[in-house]
Amino acid sequence: MNRTDKIKACRPNILTNVSNDITDQEQFQNQVLRPILKLQNKLFVNLFLNYCKAHKINFTMLSNEQKENYIEHTLQKDVKHKALFLGTVVGLFTLEEFQTYSAYQKHFN
Repeated sequence: MNRTDKIKACRPNILTNVSNDITDQEQFQNQVLRPILKLQNKLFVNLFLNYCKAHKINFTMLSNEQKENYIEHTLQKDVKHKALFLGTVVGLFTLEEFQTYSAYQKHFN
């Protein structure tokens, strides 16, 4: 089994609606990004909670709106933290998927 097969085999299957008028970006999002994000979800949560702990933020005490705002603000302003999350996803791309991602990087990031 090669790298591509191993990477694809570890991803969960996610049911999506099949449509003929779907864009290449939407197809990539449904077939590649969503399974990777689902696979990495627990890691993302722990990465973010460790980030909060390091910055002395009691994330659990925030309201849902405050949590959303804090997450959004953090990922926009802290380039190193955002890069860590992106790397966690990009590292699970096949070479072909990485080429697609690279072509639309701004859109996907």
